[in-house]
Amino acid sequence: MEKPETISVTLIIIGLLIILHHYVFWQRIADPSDILHHEFFEAIFFTAGATLLISNRYNKKRSEQE
Repeated sequence: MEKPETISVTLIIIGLLIILHHYVFWQRIADPSDILHHEFFEAIFFTAGATLLISNRYNKKRSEQE
């Protein structure tokens, strides 16, 4: 696995661990009253990881076609 793929998978795993942590301690996946804490960081980690993974795959396919 290349470095960008490793970083993106790591960010997605961190997001999943935050969801797991929130579920274990509060028995809820999402908490509207706590939106600026857990859910904010979950969204940031998932979005950054997915964007990095998608852009890396796109650039790799694009460079293979040239």
